Amino acid sequence: MSDFAQLRKKLGPVGVWSFRFDYLTPSEATIAAQEIERLGYPSLWVPEVGPTEALSLASQLLEGTWSLTVANGIARMSDRSPGAAVAGHRYLQMKSGGRHILGLGLGGALSNQIEPLSIATSYLNEFTDLWEEQRADDTSPPLICLAAYGPKMSALAGSHTLGAHTYLANPEHTKLTRLAMGPDPVIAAEMAVVLTQDSQVAIEIGRDHLQKYTSSKSNQRKFKMLGFEDKDFLDGPSDRLVSELVTFGSDAIRNRLTAHRVNGADHVCIQVLGTRTLQEDLESWAVLSHLVL
Repeated sequence: MSDFAQLRKKLGPVGVWSFRFDYLTPSEATIAAQEIERLGYPSLWVPEVGPTEALSLASQLLEGTWSLTVANGIARMSDRSPGAAVAGHRYLQMKSGGRHILGLGLGGALSNQIEPLSIATSYLNEFTDLWEEQRADDTSPPLICLAAYGPKMSALAGSHTLGAHTYLANPEHTKLTRLAMGPDPVIAAEMAVVLTQDSQVAIEIGRDHLQKYTSSKSNQRKFKMLGFEDKDFLDGPSDRLVSELVTFGSDAIRNRLTAHRVNGADHVCIQVLGTRTLQEDLESWAVLSHLVL
């Protein structure tokens, strides 16, 4: 089995993506991950935006589950050296029997630097060199992917890792990512949804979600690449932008999931918006499981 095929198998077709884990206690995080596993999801994506260190969180989640793949989406390059990323990923792979996916990304600060592509290339080159230097006969290859917005970063993801993890992505973005990477690398596309049939409620929840991203230069470049204009994000997310990046309603969620797959996504990790507590998350993941699994 190729490394690409191995990553596809570990992720499965649909997974959960959630901010919640960055703010949970270790015991709460374990209970939540176990419930996601019980519901039948093959994989869970956790970001690094709050007070919890990414690889420590992944370790906790892997420790408390049996078959669930845990993917960092993302672990920030700005927060750890390539050597620390190598050591952490290798250890988590040994600990979990290969259930850890290291999704690397620049993070907000580095993404908005003048030469983000050069920064990411240097980091990945050093990561690869260090992994090979420390390789033992029984060492598996790293299961890593790269957060990618534009075609150049997507091409880098395809040439230096096993694929791209995309965020705030519509099916058109998935299509462009596939064109940039070619047929073999994996695309794991995040998809934001609101579990309501009320369009106004969904738009307001979606607008609140997108508001924190519209000032980012890297996101603005991506929005323009997808055909949006300054007016769609500089004065707050427009209804058009929200509707393209946030999906609501059972049929629309299924259709958007299919569209991502048709346009080249191997895996879609779904983020449910509008929840306020862990209990609401658990209930939403259960509802979602009946729609997409």
